[in-house]
Amino acid sequence: MKRSEIALVVVLGASIVCACSVVWVRLKGIGNPFETSATTESSTAIVLTAASATTSAGESEDDKGPLEDEEVLEGFENYLHFKIKDLEAILDEGKKPCTWGIASSDKNEVMIMFKSHTGSLLRYHVNRNSGKTYVTSYSVEYNDYFRTKETLNIRDYLDKKPTPTPYAIKPSGNTTAETAARPKVKISNAVSKTATVGGAKLPYKIPKVSITGKNTDSANKKMKSELGKYDLKGSSARSITYSYHTSPKLISILVHISDNDSTTVDTYKVYNIAVSSGKIVRDSTAVKLAGSSTKKFFAKVKATYKKFGGGSGAPASFAKSAQKQNLKRVSYKYLTPYVNKNGHLCFLGYVSYYGGAEKGYRVFDATSKKLIV
Repeated sequence: MKRSEIALVVVLGASIVCACSVVWVRLKGIGNPFETSATTESSTAIVLTAASATTSAGESEDDKGPLEDEEVLEGFENYLHFKIKDLEAILDEGKKPCTWGIASSDKNEVMIMFKSHTGSLLRYHVNRNSGKTYVTSYSVEYNDYFRTKETLNIRDYLDKKPTPTPYAIKPSGNTTAETAARPKVKISNAVSKTATVGGAKLPYKIPKVSITGKNTDSANKKMKSELGKYDLKGSSARSITYSYHTSPKLISILVHISDNDSTTVDTYKVYNIAVSSGKIVRDSTAVKLAGSSTKKFFAKVKATYKKFGGGSGAPASFAKSAQKQNLKRVSYKYLTPYVNKNGHLCFLGYVSYYGGAEKGYRVFDATSKKLIV
């Protein structure tokens, strides 16, 4: 076969994506490009439907920092719905799937490997900061990747809602198989000891997260490093307990650090971990994985602060003063979102109370708009 004919076959193979359905996979590595199926890091496989391809309306992007892996994957999924005509119809027909996932990720670039049902391979190189993306295609003739004319910006597709089609009325796929394929999440104790605080024996527990097929070492190392610095005995001893909530996308852990002294303010820490990566994610990403948006979350925070009087028994003038100060702190600089064990979107907020005479961290339920502790 002539060189020009082979190149044409590669281009056509990469473009015939409209004859396939799509599943999520995270590739363990590129591996042999001639293999008929991608090697996956876990058994996770979630069939795309119209419902999973949409994004929340009214999303507010307050944080323009580097893109998280989860945001890159979400933008890429949305992009496919614009690129591939009648994708929902293809999904409903249940044809042989295409696969994609993160093949590599560092502080500058996220590379997504895309494999069509024909075995054609494309790599999407995403700049983590700008979102600008270029594409390389595998050449059988040269056994290497070459840049194509296809370019996009992943950020342009983070908030785009794909246009629904008549075929997207019902989700497709084997629901039982999808549920069974979800990675298993386990929260256990990395450390389980007893602290002696004020002569009392109190629990001292540091959480550990494990997710099948995911590397959670960095998350566990951070929790153990930050929480393990507290003493077990003496005047500086602290007891440590935690509660958590897990969902298909997010693990939220609220840690309570106490010295058992009612006259002092306890310390709290929140760790939000993405199930898809096993890594701790920033606040805006945690809110999105919890099924909300920054705009909606901040609206709930404001409503909660308006009901917070700034301390029981405080005069009305003190309450107004505290509310005024707290409403100026509605940003991720002063708020840490998390999901509690009841599944409510909550937050740890740095607030003023007793008219602003005191400041410290308090835990609020943004769903019920109440102070928890």
